[in-house]
Amino acid sequence: METPKEYHYTYYSYEEWGMGYFGSRTCKCLPEEDIKYFGSFSDKNFKPTEKIIFKSDYATRAEAIADEIILQEYYKVVENPHFANRAYQTTTKFYYITPTEKARENGKLGGQKAKELSLGIHALTFEQRSNNSKKAQEVAKDTGTGIYGLTIEQKSKGGKITGQKNKELQRGIFTMSTEELSSAGKIGGKRAKELKSGFHGRTKEQMSEDGKKVSKSTRIRAGKTTGSQRWMCNETGFITTPGALTHYQRAKGIDTSKRVRIS
Repeated sequence: METPKEYHYTYYSYEEWGMGYFGSRTCKCLPEEDIKYFGSFSDKNFKPTEKIIFKSDYATRAEAIADEIILQEYYKVVENPHFANRAYQTTTKFYYITPTEKARENGKLGGQKAKELSLGIHALTFEQRSNNSKKAQEVAKDTGTGIYGLTIEQKSKGGKITGQKNKELQRGIFTMSTEELSSAGKIGGKRAKELKSGFHGRTKEQMSEDGKKVSKSTRIRAGKTTGSQRWMCNETGFITTPGALTHYQRAKGIDTSKRVRIS
């Protein structure tokens, strides 16, 4: 519903099993009602159907853009193949790594329409989508494409210094309080339960059987090795140890199954 007031917010739009996009937006409706807008991206292959609103109480659009810039630079969105961003936002315009590329101002509505009509990926069951995702990851791993075409240094490079500075200055996503992060985690957990994703998609019998398969010695060995592993969140590109990634994803309301091991 349109209102006399303008609302400014930052967001992350994404494909359920694919790429993501960071942006900022000004609208004359409540941000949570702005469901048809997914971003001004130029990648024709990017078909987002979901959107997470990070913050929606900015006094001006300039403040929202400032946080958008921080997010894009922190995750190196133009260089990172996970993101559909083809240019970095500046305070006045988009900055392109490739000058010939142009940003599109209007978001695509096809993904939302497909969801409403249960077309394409939305016509598949959760199990079918999960199997397709696993097959795609296996192909990428075998062919060395996507994130599997990058070295460990390339995957972990960039964003660490900026991220620490943002944390010290309490900018961007670090402006969220513990209560807000906790609330986001609860919403994500509730959503996962509704969609029966992650461990919510398994019966009590299946989880009990899984537990029986893991011997005490195996658990001990696993504890010694997981600390050296590095995993990446499929939605944000954040890289850390498996346990730390679980806490990170839960705090942001991200399904903890949306991850990939990179080392």
